[in-house]
Amino acid sequence: MQNQFNNKSTNKIVVTGFLLIILSVLAAIAAPLGSRTGYWDYTAAVMILEWAAYIGGASALICLIATFVIRPRRGRLGFFLTLLGLAIIIPTLLYLMYWKNAEENAPPIQDITTNTENPPEFWSAPNARVYGGPAIAAYQEKAYPDIQPLLLPTPPDKVFDFAVEVVRKKGWELLEANREEGHIEATESTFWFGFSDDVIIHITPTDSGGSQVDMRSTSRFGGGGDGGTNARRIRSFFSSLKSRAHK
Repeated sequence: MQNQFNNKSTNKIVVTGFLLIILSVLAAIAAPLGSRTGYWDYTAAVMILEWAAYIGGASALICLIATFVIRPRRGRLGFFLTLLGLAIIIPTLLYLMYWKNAEENAPPIQDITTNTENPPEFWSAPNARVYGGPAIAAYQEKAYPDIQPLLLPTPPDKVFDFAVEVVRKKGWELLEANREEGHIEATESTFWFGFSDDVIIHITPTDSGGSQVDMRSTSRFGGGGDGGTNARRIRSFFSSLKSRAHK
């Protein structure tokens, strides 16, 4: 009788922990979506994400302890819920930890370019951000020393076509494609929060008959850091462009 009572009590705790996991996952999804649709601002979204992490961590601990208390033969439903809960919440917590770490450790800049001395200027994108000069360049050089112009042996005219092709394949909104000036502009909306980030791809010929590709990626709004998003965008684009040019 006592064992039956203990099993019922333990199962209630497990169910509570599982429901808290579902709540924390829904909150982690709703936070950026609510910000994206205008129900609350970015600050509120960050607060919701933090609480989602706290609740998720507590519920994960409940499930983890329960796996040692409940055995499959003594409570199959409870044991199944603990394993399912851990399978759901662990990836969520890892993502939230990654996002938090990126936000805290990325430099406080939102404008990344391969040419810090003479960064390309926007022609068509509704981006009024003025490059911050040596102070921003110093932050970038320390945090992202690999962000450099891309040199390709391919003639500029072909590189231009490849670059436009990559922009379209990535699903960016193409705003400008000036072949004569080797100037391309596009906008990408970030996946979760839907922030608009604008990019410039500028292609110039080299003395050897190849091409130099410079790129600038900057957040349209806000201040502080970008969690490394713009630097990752440049790396990803250059990697795709290099692969396309070498086919």
